[in-house]
Amino acid sequence: MKNFYELLDIKKKIDISLTIVPTIDTQFPKIKIKINEKCLYENIVKETIIVEHKIELLENLDIKIQLYDKDYNKPQKVAATVQSLKIDLFEIIPQWTHLAIYKNDQSAMQTTNYLGFNSTWNLKINEPFYRWKHRITGQGWLLEP
Repeated sequence: MKNFYELLDIKKKIDISLTIVPTIDTQFPKIKIKINEKCLYENIVKETIIVEHKIELLENLDIKIQLYDKDYNKPQKVAATVQSLKIDLFEIIPQWTHLAIYKNDQSAMQTTNYLGFNSTWNLKINEPFYRWKHRITGQGWLLEP
């Protein structure tokens, strides 16, 4: 017997789109982007980049963006900004920035999408995306399949 999800013609994958904009002085920022522990990008950022990825419909989501190798001995403004994060066209950044955790080596505690220190920016969704979306937007609960 088929369940509800198998009877409907629904998407089995969720689209994720992430836009990173560098702040460049004399050095380029180095970043690493991981989605569910899969490394999608690890390099310097010379211009705006867009990273796209797909995950399973019922999969939890863990997005990590790491800025690393910033040299604090040189007075320069090197950073990366998470300009946009969309999951199935639902815009997470900038509206839901406060749900991300920003840990850095300067102990700056703030809600931000600007990575100005050697740091890790992390958005972790411990349930399938659409259940999470309905909960945070106040649309009610979705039942388990």
